[in-house]
Amino acid sequence: MRQGLLKLKRLIKRIFKVKEDFDPKDAYRRSRVLIKYGMGLVAVVLITFLYPQSDLFGPLDVPRQGEIAPENIIAENSFDIYKDQAQLEEENRLLITSTPLYIIYNEETARSGITGIHTLLGGLDSAKGAAKESSIDKAVANDQNSPADKLVTQLQVSYPFISNQWLRRLVNYDSLGKGIRILDTILTDDIYYYGVIDNIASLPPPGFNSIILRKPKRDLFLIRSQLIDLPTAYNTLLDRLNEAPDLSDSEVELLYEIGRHFILANNMYDDSLTQAARDSSLVNVSRVESHISSGDLLIRRGVLVDAGQERILNAYAIEMQNLAAARGWFQAIMPLLGRMVLIGGIIILIYLFLLYFRPDVYWSNNKLLALLLIIGLELALVSFIEAQLAPSIYLYPIAILSILVTVLFDARLGVVITLLVAILLGILHRFNFSLTLVTAMAGMVACFSAGEVRRRSEFYRIILYLSVSYVIIAFVVESLKLSPTGDVLTYCGYGLASAFIAPILTIGILPLFESLFSFSTNITLLELADLNQPLLKRLAMEAPGTYHHSIIVGNLAEAAAKKIGANSLLARVGSYYHDIGKMEIPEYYVENQLGIKSKHEGLNPTMSALVLSSHVKKGRLIGEDAGLPDAVLGFVEEHHGTTLMKYFYNKALEMELPMEDDLEFRYPGPKPQSRETAIVMLADSTEAASRTLDKPTSARINNLIQKLINEKFASGELTECDLTLKDLNDIKLAFVSILIGVFHQRIPYPKREEEEPI
Repeated sequence: MRQGLLKLKRLIKRIFKVKEDFDPKDAYRRSRVLIKYGMGLVAVVLITFLYPQSDLFGPLDVPRQGEIAPENIIAENSFDIYKDQAQLEEENRLLITSTPLYIIYNEETARSGITGIHTLLGGLDSAKGAAKESSIDKAVANDQNSPADKLVTQLQVSYPFISNQWLRRLVNYDSLGKGIRILDTILTDDIYYYGVIDNIASLPPPGFNSIILRKPKRDLFLIRSQLIDLPTAYNTLLDRLNEAPDLSDSEVELLYEIGRHFILANNMYDDSLTQAARDSSLVNVSRVESHISSGDLLIRRGVLVDAGQERILNAYAIEMQNLAAARGWFQAIMPLLGRMVLIGGIIILIYLFLLYFRPDVYWSNNKLLALLLIIGLELALVSFIEAQLAPSIYLYPIAILSILVTVLFDARLGVVITLLVAILLGILHRFNFSLTLVTAMAGMVACFSAGEVRRRSEFYRIILYLSVSYVIIAFVVESLKLSPTGDVLTYCGYGLASAFIAPILTIGILPLFESLFSFSTNITLLELADLNQPLLKRLAMEAPGTYHHSIIVGNLAEAAAKKIGANSLLARVGSYYHDIGKMEIPEYYVENQLGIKSKHEGLNPTMSALVLSSHVKKGRLIGEDAGLPDAVLGFVEEHHGTTLMKYFYNKALEMELPMEDDLEFRYPGPKPQSRETAIVMLADSTEAASRTLDKPTSARINNLIQKLINEKFASGELTECDLTLKDLNDIKLAFVSILIGVFHQRIPYPKREEEEPI
């Protein structure tokens, strides 16, 4: 994973990087310029088409729900307000569920059931009347082959679904005429009037409550509860028999067991008729919710827009868009062009500010890309929250943009970018001044509170300042809008959530930008200043003399940087790593030659110079592999500048070696490009030279430092950094105070006259 990130970082550097020591000719090179302005153009196009998530061709001045209408809006043309998809789906659902179910009544089946009762009971009554025996009961008692038995046997053949027990009781029943009348009345009036369906559960869900019962001569409109199925019909038969006043319990039992076998399902659900009725109803559903006439007042000035008014205003915006399209393609794309020009103007203002006030960022495509990505990340987060969560301006994580720009660059650039993005957000969100105000105020608080962040724990201070600011801003803005107290408290809660979440997210995002774009923030520098860093521990083990030299140089550089107002932390960290290239062959450098014979005694001066200068390029490679930021790697390359290695150069002159010039005895450079690298160059020379002083008194140290500074100044090594003569004098004074402390004298300890034996 780490190797993959390193490869990605190197690729970005190769494509976009312009070194800090840029040559104007190189900076104006066509490929660099094309990349620089190409990034700006891509940013304009992406923001235009992807942000915000709304219609690109519609007007931006239409207020939204929760906003106050800035002016009276009167319809210039008549238009219709159409139902949205959710409304149509709900209306269709209600229409479908209200469409009656069609059930076909089969009169033949009903008639056959009633006829069956008459046939059985009426035929049995006639047979009993024609019998010669005076008493069927007597015959049954005395002769098993009586006419009654024969009659039961005949009935079993015709009605096998009735048990023999009930047939015998029926044969012995004397009131068959009464039974016929009662069963006929119940079947006709109570059961077959609406008919019987086989299974009500087979019908569509209970939401479909209306029923059309299609009978041969007329249709009946019913409700679902009026339908009966076979179990319900059986219960109805039993209930009506129990209600009959002149029936005994045994008669009720007999008539129920006989009558239930003649109840047949005669109703059938017709899906085709039902579906045809639904389709006919859906065709007549209108998509138009209401009609607005020309001259109607859509909303009055100063009114808080609610959901219904927002739908009307959006419909009016669509109508305006359609009218513009009807007038020609150019008129139709004017809102898109205006949006693009606006966003382009914001990007141009950012470029111009960087050109005049932060040229180091402007000429570095690497840093310019990082800045544009931060803006894009902020817009993406705002768009996500607007689409997925509550669309409240107090939930937008504005502080992420402000904190990232401030920590990676500085507070001044953070304030400018925050204000420009606030203007952009306010305009693209339909001229929402409240959003602009909240973004600007909260963003500037984030910039000022993040200006001196040196530890990640200091982000909690940012959270505190942002929380207080959001509560005050929400209270003031919503009070001016006359928002209800409950809403004000809700918005304050949103602000507190944003104040907490935004800095926490920034902590997670910050290392990604630091690594990919080689930013040296105070947080990064403090981490690199830890002497337990693997690179510094390796330097201490492999080149201990160089390590201790670097520590002293760090103290000198830090004191001098503080004296002149430069970045003292950067100077100290750069000092720690400026000689890491010496780890490859430490024995060739004098500070690591602990009393042994010099390795250079057997080498040609030209080869010795090549060996010494190699630690610059090797140090750069080692630093890149370790992931050091460019600001620190600059110290590795620039701490010697193009200084002449006088010892080996003079030795080559004494040996009369052939050479055209002194370039092969100079360090490869470049010369120091910043005050911090120039300070380290002077500190490096001062620390090394101070070791040669026999009696390092204050005057000698002062003269030595002045001489070294004069030499660097006269040789032109300081021409590409912005150190003034006053700065050089202050640097000298800082060096003197540190070296006096390093070379302080001690009182000699008295010797004992006589050593005691151990």
